[in-house]
Amino acid sequence: MPPFLFKRLLEIFDSDKMREVFPKDSVCLYGEGYGAKIQKGGGNYIKDGCDFILFDVKIGEWWLERKDIEDIATKLNLKVVPIIGQGTLNLAIHITHNGITSTFGNFPAEGIVARPLVSLNSRKGERLIGKIKTKDF
Repeated sequence: MPPFLFKRLLEIFDSDKMREVFPKDSVCLYGEGYGAKIQKGGGNYIKDGCDFILFDVKIGEWWLERKDIEDIATKLNLKVVPIIGQGTLNLAIHITHNGITSTFGNFPAEGIVARPLVSLNSRKGERLIGKIKTKDF
């Protein structure tokens, strides 16, 4: 992990702040680092730095709903992955195939993460979520 990202993560996930937001719960925050020197084209997102963006939260055995993820992001001063729309899986494939612009700037988005409005699980209990990647077309 690049040192500048490690430093930023220490700022974001300050242990006192985490204990304040999650006093007794076991929590796992899912997200990714982004920005210059983290990923190819990262400078499109943040030219001279990096950050962390949240996309999911699990407390104990429970995956949180979007409104609760946004609440936690606010309390921890984190960005949360934007919702770009609602529709069918076929529509998401069509949009991605035709090219989609990133909500972070005027460049192609990596793709679309597709989640059902109501959480669905496989027979093994795994959540059903898909990612349609621009590079696959």
